[in-house]
Amino acid sequence: MKGRTTKVMNLLDLPIYDVIVRHIIPYLTPADLLNLRVVSKQTHALVTEYFRVMKYLDFTSHETFPKAFLEIIGKNSHHLKFLKLSGCQWCTDDFIKDIFSNNSNLRYVDLSNCTNLKNGSLQPLAINCKNLESLILVNCSWITVGAVETLAFHFSETLKHVNLNGCSSVTEAAIMLLIRRQSKITSLSLASLASVSDETLRRISQSCRQLELLDISKCSRVTDKGVEILGEFCKSLRCLKVDGCRDVTERSLGKLRQRGVDIDKPQFPPYLQQRQNVINTWPPIQI
Repeated sequence: MKGRTTKVMNLLDLPIYDVIVRHIIPYLTPADLLNLRVVSKQTHALVTEYFRVMKYLDFTSHETFPKAFLEIIGKNSHHLKFLKLSGCQWCTDDFIKDIFSNNSNLRYVDLSNCTNLKNGSLQPLAINCKNLESLILVNCSWITVGAVETLAFHFSETLKHVNLNGCSSVTEAAIMLLIRRQSKITSLSLASLASVSDETLRRISQSCRQLELLDISKCSRVTDKGVEILGEFCKSLRCLKVDGCRDVTERSLGKLRQRGVDIDKPQFPPYLQQRQNVINTWPPIQI
């Protein structure tokens, strides 16, 4: 019709929670959210409300991050259940402490390859987040024995998934303490830890009867003896990663394969296995 005017819909005309908070804001980058915050009082309140109610936070794809945004998120988020910051080198101790202090309902935390953090950053997590189920700390060399002991004592058997792959400062005694106090663990990853031995597997078999996945790849001190003990007592085991464990052979793995356990170490034909066993007896060559 001639003279008819078309009304332009404003973003704030949309339903705030059902549309904007749930289906629009989650797709914005941190820079976009910062810009949206300064548009008006209404958008400022909208972004703040989003941080307050959000339950899922994953910044693994962001190599850089506005520093001004860290404090905003840390202070305003209170309902997070899932936190994934793998490889986020911009992550700071103050930001992490704010997140852990303000979000007691956290269930999943991944700080893998966050090399800039310090040992004390996990203290608020242990004290405040009593319902934590998954803790992923791959290649966190800043994790010390004291940090593992704090986690072991403060969580009341809630941890189900623990990944300490590459945490070189963690000792066997600290791992054993964690295992003894967190008996409901179903997935445990200790790859590339020189401290892990057959004694560690013996303690795992005693305490973690519900264990389904164990990663001890590249743990050079583990032998067939430890794997046999593990197989005898951990009847729920479904996956075992032992690639790189030189002294773990088909003598122990064969029984687990018969039970249907998924093992990452290749199974050679008998004649090749005999030759491999002979090679394993050769002394290492120093160059």
